[in-house]
Amino acid sequence: MTIEIIDYAVNSSFDNYVSLQINGKAYLFHLVYLRDNCTDKKSFHDETHQRLVDIFNDIDLESDLNGAVDIEKGELVVKWRDGAVSRFTEQWLLRHAYYPADVVEPNEHVQFPEKITWGRTKFDSLIQNGQHFKNDYQHLQDPSVKKNIFQEIYQYGFTLIQNVPVSIEATKQVSELISIIRPTHYDTGVWDFTSDLAKKDTAYTSLAIDMHTDGNYWYETPGLQLFHLLFHDGEGGETRICDVARVLELIKARAAEDESWQETLDILTKQPIEFHQSGEPENVFVENRFPILQIDDDGNLVQCRWNTSDRSSMMKNAKYPVNKIYLAMSRFNELINDTVNYVRFPLAPGTIFVFDNWRVLHARTAFNGKRRLCGSYLTRDDFIARFKSLLFDREQWLNSV
Repeated sequence: MTIEIIDYAVNSSFDNYVSLQINGKAYLFHLVYLRDNCTDKKSFHDETHQRLVDIFNDIDLESDLNGAVDIEKGELVVKWRDGAVSRFTEQWLLRHAYYPADVVEPNEHVQFPEKITWGRTKFDSLIQNGQHFKNDYQHLQDPSVKKNIFQEIYQYGFTLIQNVPVSIEATKQVSELISIIRPTHYDTGVWDFTSDLAKKDTAYTSLAIDMHTDGNYWYETPGLQLFHLLFHDGEGGETRICDVARVLELIKARAAEDESWQETLDILTKQPIEFHQSGEPENVFVENRFPILQIDDDGNLVQCRWNTSDRSSMMKNAKYPVNKIYLAMSRFNELINDTVNYVRFPLAPGTIFVFDNWRVLHARTAFNGKRRLCGSYLTRDDFIARFKSLLFDREQWLNSV
């Protein structure tokens, strides 16, 4: 394992670079990048893992990027004009290499598990398998149970926790295990409601509610949502759920064979749709900057925003003809309500259902009788951060950033 300097250029501050050969492969690092990531104690705090030197304000970019480079004891050493000294190990250089792209190695030590999409058939097989969604409240502090809860939410978009005491307190405990409870105008902690219209939202009625995600009228939509049925002495009120990641796969498959469906995919992923919450006189929320389906560069689902009850009537400045937008929404609605794409089950006291509000749509059938449900909104960032700590040791993660 060797490092060798094969080229070095000092032209102007942002163009300066050093080319290295490491184990027979050539890599290029710009000096501005190396200075920004200087590893000496004056530039980087060992405990907080934060930069102490701001290259945009603390150094002269016109002169201080002309450091002397050398190889000492198998490390790349850069001695900067301001007196700082950077030492980069071979491991650090390989882990942070960015150019040329064809030799950059992926950081395989911090790979998240693959997400698994499902429809009704896949869901049924997972349940019948008997190995999934059987997390026991009595063993929440068992590291393997805790990790499984997080992993099932991440991979499948949901999980179940059984044998939970039928109480607000136990619901709060499980919520706080998974993430931080997000306060909203509905409640500042665990919410607890019946069909009394205490808040002017159809969730606070006994009416049926179609497939939707919550909080589309907020910029910061809830990352996760948690339900715990405390009491119901009537009939109905069953839950339906649908994996939008699977629905997106179906849409993309149709788009590959049909131009009309390609237009539908474009509209669903590019046309912003406005949602609002206007039931409370003192709180009116409107969000209109996002499409129904946000996808990443690889075409995978990032977030779904869908609730036809909360959809605004505004269609001004649309990117596509309004009739085509309605066609796309109609097709999406047909898929999410197709019996092969959703599952239906009753909630039960003592079982908590927690799901990814960015991925899994949920619906409720109409009901009668007295029904009391509690639950919470949970922040996504904190869920992901806690999941990382369960998957990777700290050194693995710190070495990847």
